[in-house]
Amino acid sequence: MNLALVDDLDYDLNDLQKLFSEYFSLIHEKSNYYLYLSGEEFLADFCPGKFDAVFLDTLMDGINGIETARRLRSLDSSIPVIFITIEESFALEGYTVQAMDYILKPVSKDRLFSIMNRLTGQKKCRHIIEVKENRITRYVNPDDILYVRSTGHFLEIQTASGVIKPYMTLEYFLSLLQQIGEYDESLPGLRFQNCCRGYVVSLDHVRSLKVSDFLMHDGSSVPISRPKYKAMKTAYANYLFSKTRNMID
Repeated sequence: MNLALVDDLDYDLNDLQKLFSEYFSLIHEKSNYYLYLSGEEFLADFCPGKFDAVFLDTLMDGINGIETARRLRSLDSSIPVIFITIEESFALEGYTVQAMDYILKPVSKDRLFSIMNRLTGQKKCRHIIEVKENRITRYVNPDDILYVRSTGHFLEIQTASGVIKPYMTLEYFLSLLQQIGEYDESLPGLRFQNCCRGYVVSLDHVRSLKVSDFLMHDGSSVPISRPKYKAMKTAYANYLFSKTRNMID
């Protein structure tokens, strides 16, 4: 996705670019950013089809964001425009130039991610799980989870890039997975399985099934309780079959 970011404050542009980089990293998609310090600079470089969306500050030196959008509409009537503003009154004026939405400064990650979900239409990004670690909001893509281990009221979510330790019960985490269609005890073909008391494994990252555990691609192992071994064997077989069928289709 190609995004134009227009703001006369370079540090605001840099902060915005960092948030976008985090978002696209979560959904494993490529993105390109074109940074402009004025509306004039942006319009001089604009041509239809170059960008997928424009994020436009309303208050800038020279022509402001609203006027920039008006001139943009004479060049492209359909490109999504999202205003970034310190006052909602400017955002309301933005609807006169068919703005898609607005974001108040300082830019909220949740607000930006929500708009990007609508803009991209990605199913993956709607499935991002939000957890809190030491009062800091963390976003977890289920694709990145190897396994989850419960340690009382805390979880250890082992991901491809490290461990996240939110204050959360395993039961609540399973309910989050269930809400996005990633876990259901009655559907053995889903990739997340409650394989042992206190453990949930992602079959995406399993290298092989042993008698008492799953061997993971990173070399770690996740235990399988004896009563659940037969169910896990069936779940893993169903998962591999489903994955192979999808590749053929």
